[in-house]
Amino acid sequence: MLELDVRLRRGHFDLSARLAIDSPMTACFGPPGAGKSTLLGMIAGVVSPHRGWIRLGGDTVFDSRQGVRVPAARRRVGLVRFDPASHPRQTVRALLQDAHQNSARTGAFGVGEVVELLELEPLLESGVQALTPGHRQRVALAHALIPAPRLLLLDDQLEVSGVSNSGLLPYLTRVRDELNVPVIYVSHSLGEVLQLTNRMVLMVNGRILGVGDPHEIITDKILSAASALQGIESILPVTVLGHEAENGCTIAYYHGTELVLPMAAHLTPGESAHVSIRSSDIALSKHHLQGTSIQNQIKGRVCAVIRTPGHAVVQIDCGITLLAGISLKALNEMALREGDNVYCLIKVHALSYVGSPSRERNRTDAAEMTVRH
Repeated sequence: MLELDVRLRRGHFDLSARLAIDSPMTACFGPPGAGKSTLLGMIAGVVSPHRGWIRLGGDTVFDSRQGVRVPAARRRVGLVRFDPASHPRQTVRALLQDAHQNSARTGAFGVGEVVELLELEPLLESGVQALTPGHRQRVALAHALIPAPRLLLLDDQLEVSGVSNSGLLPYLTRVRDELNVPVIYVSHSLGEVLQLTNRMVLMVNGRILGVGDPHEIITDKILSAASALQGIESILPVTVLGHEAENGCTIAYYHGTELVLPMAAHLTPGESAHVSIRSSDIALSKHHLQGTSIQNQIKGRVCAVIRTPGHAVVQIDCGITLLAGISLKALNEMALREGDNVYCLIKVHALSYVGSPSRERNRTDAAEMTVRH
């Protein structure tokens, strides 16, 4: 059980949060600058609130009035973060063994148990600095898990290494189910949230606007403004097949379908990548279209329709969850119902590479070529 009531002011940013969570997996969702990372830092003990209190499992770890400030190392909170530069000559095996030795007195998971859970055996003799970004994320997760934390925190700032946290989702589910460690996961993708958990915290401008079922929060909070739909993103994991220089595009594979993506010549065939798509950039059709300029048509099944007074969000199972924002008029004319098969129509430049330097440029292109409903 996590309970807190905290306040922090930094310059023009003011965070005031009151929260109670008792869930094995909670997603924290909100736009950049909402205060999600700061909130996780306060829970972990690496950021100090100006006032308030924090309780973990009934233990007070921070209370400004009583002068309680339990150091981060004694809170048994695993904040997943990792700097390879601080371990310049260590192998993965040595890193994890050191973590186990340093936490043996307070209790720890076995190195072999965590290695097997996160499928790290092939990486054990690799140097820490030589790891790929995706492998580095899993090693960071293992490093945070070995001390047997009573709460695991995963921040989306781990994505600065160049890949999305999406690749960690199956492992987080294992952590929850097999190690019984509750997880708070920061995400900027509602599709990811819907795929991961039925418990969500919505943060905007340093305030918690809602806690509960993601579908209810989407309906009650996120879609209350007409412009809010523009910010809802879904993430697709893809495998690069090759590049067509003459056509200025990259070809990738996703869930039985070839996709045409913006050119990313730095990606090699066989390499994994993640692309994001805004819900407002997905059009829907009940049939596969011929003779259209829209290059990507992903088949899926409608698993939920969320209505608001001015919009609708259609949740589509395409291997993972995609969210498509459409008008109520389009929804009614198509007579969409749960269980219907649909095709998600996506223009090439509506897709952005997650973690890519060209992300902002791709977003600009996508905004100019948005599919209209």
